[in-house]
Amino acid sequence: MSLSEIKNKLYKKKFDSDAAIHEESEFDSRQDDVDLGAENKLGAMDDWQEAAPIAAEKKRKAFKIAMITLSSIVAIMIVLVTVYYVKSNLFGEDRVIVSMTGPTEARSGKLLTYEVTYENKNVVSLEESVLRITHPENFKPEESAAYQNESPTVSLVKIGKIDGKASGKIVFSGASYAPKGTLIYLKPELTYKPSNFNSNFVAKYQLGINVTSTPITIEVLAPQYLASGDALNYQISYKNTGAEDFENIRIKAEFPDGFIFSKAEPSVSEANNIWYIGHLAVGESGKIVISGKLQGEKGVVKNFKAYMGAINQGQFISYNEESASTKIAASPLSIVQVVNDSLQYYPNAGDELRFEIKYKNEGDLGLKNLIISEKLDSPILDYASIKFENGGAYDTENKLFYWKASDHNRLASLDPKQEGSVRFSIKVKDLIPINTVNDKNFVVSSIVKIDSPDIPTPINMNKIVAGNQLDMKLNSKLIMDIAGFYVEPHIGNSGPIPPTVGQETTYTIRLKAGNVSNDVTDAKVEIVLPTGVVATGKIYPSDTPIVYNERTNQVVWTIGTMKAAEGILTPLREVMFQIKIKPSPDQAGDTVNILKETVFSATDSFTQEKLVASFGSKNTMLKEDITIPATGWRVSP
Repeated sequence: MSLSEIKNKLYKKKFDSDAAIHEESEFDSRQDDVDLGAENKLGAMDDWQEAAPIAAEKKRKAFKIAMITLSSIVAIMIVLVTVYYVKSNLFGEDRVIVSMTGPTEARSGKLLTYEVTYENKNVVSLEESVLRITHPENFKPEESAAYQNESPTVSLVKIGKIDGKASGKIVFSGASYAPKGTLIYLKPELTYKPSNFNSNFVAKYQLGINVTSTPITIEVLAPQYLASGDALNYQISYKNTGAEDFENIRIKAEFPDGFIFSKAEPSVSEANNIWYIGHLAVGESGKIVISGKLQGEKGVVKNFKAYMGAINQGQFISYNEESASTKIAASPLSIVQVVNDSLQYYPNAGDELRFEIKYKNEGDLGLKNLIISEKLDSPILDYASIKFENGGAYDTENKLFYWKASDHNRLASLDPKQEGSVRFSIKVKDLIPINTVNDKNFVVSSIVKIDSPDIPTPINMNKIVAGNQLDMKLNSKLIMDIAGFYVEPHIGNSGPIPPTVGQETTYTIRLKAGNVSNDVTDAKVEIVLPTGVVATGKIYPSDTPIVYNERTNQVVWTIGTMKAAEGILTPLREVMFQIKIKPSPDQAGDTVNILKETVFSATDSFTQEKLVASFGSKNTMLKEDITIPATGWRVSP
């Protein structure tokens, strides 16, 4: 008997069916629902009893799989640890060693020899091994087949394979060119890859070298004290005290703030602070004097530095360096000068220079018996043209202007905060003296000073005398010669002479251009032709850069850069071009204008000023062409 049958038998009862009769409602339960629900619950219990053994079997299988997986992971980890342990025993980074031995003190310029050793204490070999030796720019390695230059500061040796328990070495030589007291470092570095690894490793070493002396000596002199605005000279002396010659030597100056460069002897080679010495033989010496003025606040120390070295692969390498300092001191007097009402004037040939020197007592005490002196010495000045305004004198032997109380009463006694001035003028020569290629970049330097016996001299100091320097760079002068010809062999002309109404006549215009005292750039000649005059396009030489604009009736000759003294020490630049005219009836009996205006312009490379030279019109009265008679200048009807 099943469990359902037993249940139905136990709960089955007799009852009166009439007593249960009533109107059916939603609260009445249905017998068929009760019976069906009971049967479903009992069925589910039977299914569970049948599924229970299956679930237990699945759990056992899952546990077994998990244990197998865990065992596999543990086994893999054991293998990895074992491999790592074995590799660690085969290779250790600390067992690859690179070192360098050699002198740690050296004289600049002396050849030094070092030994670089590398050692592999591991069992495994090292692959793709490369040794690099890094050094500063002022260390020059000796040329050797053992290594090559990877860069200006790195020498490279390709070693390749280094066997286990093996070592090797290379010899590395070179010389350091550095000032005394410089500490430089050589840094060998071995890059490699162990045969049992895929990664690269690096072994490093460093050796310091102290430079104890240098074969090139350099000395710098400068005044210890100076009044602001006063003139000064920096002197650089140098000598090769070594046992070998040096090539491509240069000296570079580093000026303090407030320094205004005037000139140098010898002249600078680049900018205003680099001199090319070139070859410096054993025992050879030299000197550079730099002139200028120094401005600054009272008490400020101004440092000047000079370097001596050479260019190595585009970089300036200093072999030695020295410095000097100047302290700005106060003076109870101030003095300043202007030329043509300007503190910075660029004169031209033929200019009149009108000097005004202004002075003032800045102190709290009166000063007596003052003397003003001005040094003005230049080959481009015309000393015969000197003019004084209200007194003064000129010392021809020393090229010195001076003023005393006998010339100006105020110089006899100058009260606190009182001021005054003196004036004079001098002309620049019309013809600048050019005899050699070094006659260029002229500077007119005027140094004025004022002094009084009442100015005290501080202990351990020179007497501070007020001074002022004014430097005037001379503009170059452009040279232009314009000529016209009818008979000219290079181009050839045609048409009637004298020119005739209604008929074409051609002429050749010849231009010659030159430049006097400074290099110039962007040089060009612009010529405006009158209406009725036309450029034919014929040019000699034919490759000359000349352009004709028909709309503006303008001819432009582009010259470009011109050196100083072109046309003086060398021939003038020259070009020819042809024009044509066709006179109209109203021009009969008159000359014909063939050029309206000519302008020669350029930029002065020394003064940076724009230079312009203008020339007026030119007509058919071509006296320079001797083949044209006087009757051939005017238009024939």
